Amino acid sequence: MKKKDVIYKDLKNKLLNGKFKANEVLKEEVLAEKYKVSRTPVREALQLLVNEGFLTHRRKVGYIVKPLTKNELREIVGIRSVLESYAARITTENYDEKLINKLEKLIEKTENALKSNNLQKFYKYNCEFHLELYKSSGNKKLIEIIENLRENFQRYTRLLLNIENMPYESLKDHKLMIQAMKERDPEKVEKIVKKHILKGGEKLIEYIAQDEYLAFMF
Repeated sequence: MKKKDVIYKDLKNKLLNGKFKANEVLKEEVLAEKYKVSRTPVREALQLLVNEGFLTHRRKVGYIVKPLTKNELREIVGIRSVLESYAARITTENYDEKLINKLEKLIEKTENALKSNNLQKFYKYNCEFHLELYKSSGNKKLIEIIENLRENFQRYTRLLLNIENMPYESLKDHKLMIQAMKERDPEKVEKIVKKHILKGGEKLIEYIAQDEYLAFMF
């Protein structure tokens, strides 16, 4: 793997997992020293992240971690709600008992993580549930678009863990999705998934608005 790709992968992983704060400045020379490389592969990696919408570049300043505005968040949530609910509908139409079993096991793991107050594991299994649900649609182009949207949104979804009762509401919704899938009701599944995503998005925006530090970044 090229140096540029190694740096890109590492920086992107840090961005997605909240290791960099919104509006934080990343400098070529600092990163070059950290990765023990010249500035060229660092610059190439940073430019890829600019192209993907994670960073903005300002001359004589550096590469700035781009915060999402409230409007951008609403737009992403709205599009995700339509696409992911449609993917869940297709998945339900292509009913697969093995998938149902897999989703139920994820529900069990999620529930256990919540009971033991392990929010990191809860978040992991929660994401895996959604991943299985839309990937099982088998629609490659749809999956690609959803994954691109979820990547940009992932920096903020962890904040949902801080909202009172939100993890419990999320788990409850996932159980409703599985029940509707067992009933082989694609339309019902589609509605539940859409409502679930929109609700999470609005709760997130409300939470950000109430937090002085987070609200400052939007």
